[in-house]
Amino acid sequence: MNTKHEEKTVENEKAVALRKDPGFWREMWQQIRLVFRLIRDPEVPFYLKILPFVTVVYLLIPIDLLPDVLVGLGQMDDLAVMLLGSKLFMEFVPPHIVARHMQEIREQDGYLQQAAGEAATPDVLSDAIIIDAEHEVVLKEDKAES
Repeated sequence: MNTKHEEKTVENEKAVALRKDPGFWREMWQQIRLVFRLIRDPEVPFYLKILPFVTVVYLLIPIDLLPDVLVGLGQMDDLAVMLLGSKLFMEFVPPHIVARHMQEIREQDGYLQQAAGEAATPDVLSDAIIIDAEHEVVLKEDKAES
C-alpha cells in the first residue's frame, strides 16, 4: 500500500514542479478568459451565466455607490464590483468545470506543461489530502453479556 502512496506523492511533486507562477497581470488575463469560457460552457447552469451580465449592467447604469466624479474612488467601486461579480460567478460554478477550463488555459499559455507521455486530464485532486488506511469493523458487545 505504501508504494501506491509513494507513487502518488511523486506524481504530485512532478505536477507541482511543472507549474510556473504566471504573475499578477497574466493571472488577471487568465481569469478574464476563464469567465468567458465558463459563460460559453454548456455544463454551467444558465442562471449562473446571468451574474457576469448583471455586473456589466451595473457598470453601465449611471447610479453608482460612489459617483465617478470622485477621481479614483469612483472608478474603484466599479472595479470592485467587476472583481466581486466575476469571483462570485467562478465560486458558484461547479469546481470540476472551473478546474478543467483553468488547466486548459494554463496549458495554452505554457504555464502548466504536461510531463512526457501523460494524457491531458483535469488536475482537480492536486491539492487534495489523500488518506490511505486500512479499517476494521468492530461491533459493540451488549453490556448484559459482560
